[in-house]
Amino acid sequence: MSDIYVLSAFLLALVVLVLFIARFKVHPVATLFVVVVALGLALGMGGTGTIDLVTEGFGSTLASVGLLVIFGCVLGKMLELSGAAEAITERCLRLFSERKVPWAVALASSVVGIPLIADSVVVMLIPIVSALAARTGISMMKLGPILYIGAYVMTSVVPPGPGPLASAALLGVPTGQAILLGLAVGVPGILAATLYLTTIRTHVDPKPEFVEHLATGGSGPSGDTAVTERTAVRGPSLLACLTPIVTPIVLISGASLLGPLMAEDNLVRGALEFVGEPTMALFLACVLSLPLFRGRWRDKETLTDLFESGLRIAAMPLALTGVGGALAATIRETGVAESVAEGVQQIGISPIIIPFLVAAAVCTITGSNILGVMTAAAIMQPLVDVLGLAPIAIYLACATGAQIMKHANSSGWWVTTTLSNMTVGQGIRSIGVASVISGVTGFAVLNVLIAVGVV
Repeated sequence: MSDIYVLSAFLLALVVLVLFIARFKVHPVATLFVVVVALGLALGMGGTGTIDLVTEGFGSTLASVGLLVIFGCVLGKMLELSGAAEAITERCLRLFSERKVPWAVALASSVVGIPLIADSVVVMLIPIVSALAARTGISMMKLGPILYIGAYVMTSVVPPGPGPLASAALLGVPTGQAILLGLAVGVPGILAATLYLTTIRTHVDPKPEFVEHLATGGSGPSGDTAVTERTAVRGPSLLACLTPIVTPIVLISGASLLGPLMAEDNLVRGALEFVGEPTMALFLACVLSLPLFRGRWRDKETLTDLFESGLRIAAMPLALTGVGGALAATIRETGVAESVAEGVQQIGISPIIIPFLVAAAVCTITGSNILGVMTAAAIMQPLVDVLGLAPIAIYLACATGAQIMKHANSSGWWVTTTLSNMTVGQGIRSIGVASVISGVTGFAVLNVLIAVGVV
């Protein structure tokens, strides 16, 4: 088979993948499966060989990442329903003066966004942010997008977010390394995007239903069962709220950094590597979340139903990750990787731009940063060796590219635009532009890290 044929089949598969998801609204898992099977057949794997390869790639990928994604999603659900997210936000707001409220919102959103999906962060915290906008006179065109962008960037670049977690596993990047360097490119992106959003002069009032209680002296919007549920368990201390978020980061990073410095038979190293193993660290974080529910942690609703809620959230990332692993296996076994590498060399562009552009294209066209980072990682995994790039560099390129660009085909964009009382045009000017700024800034920082030899 000629290189031209292999590359043409591969590029056609990518076009079909994006077209089915974005234009015809076919579910990503079904689309990925069809594309993987068609690519295997087109590149001569045969019917039985293609299915065997898909099964092997699916199974081996889930074996390495399955429990990580499950525990990460369960942790996020526990922090959401326990009231921890609101408590962290309210404490951050107290630390800043009224003039610096946008930066307080950015800080709170970034912390809460590590374990939670950005859409959930906005739905949970928009009443608090709307009340702040009414009290301070700050435009919701600033505060709403800032609330979204902090969580959005973190859930794109830092495990235990399902996208970064799965992508790191696909690329063989240690979770501790993904966390530390994900923060290194993510934080500058949030700062740059927040700085842009603070310059917006258009004033947008908060939605009336989020602020009417301020005039009546009530305690908040009525009729919201979810808010009522969370209020019933609200009130945990800041330390208790931060512990489940910080502990897995410290354990995983500590095992990654300190473990290699000790002798292999050192008992401390053994213990550190046990609790710092990502699956165990995330499970311990879930256990540490139980005190947030106080006396309710013994209830069936907390111990069983909550875990099942997390499993439902994990189903989509798990399926995508498994099929993404099958795509990576197909690319690796059919010679696509070598053909792509030769094409990159002939064009003469820097290899690091490839994963960035692939992730950006998938995110912009499909509207999903999680799908963007995972799909790009699956495509790039077989290319790691032939492109001569470190796996962590490809991971960070995928994660920064997958932030570009949020617009009207994204559920998170619509949630934030609608709940912030913005028009479509205002949503594009704020969220859309800010997402481009965050991704480009993170990618620029990545290139600096590569230049100085950190990555």
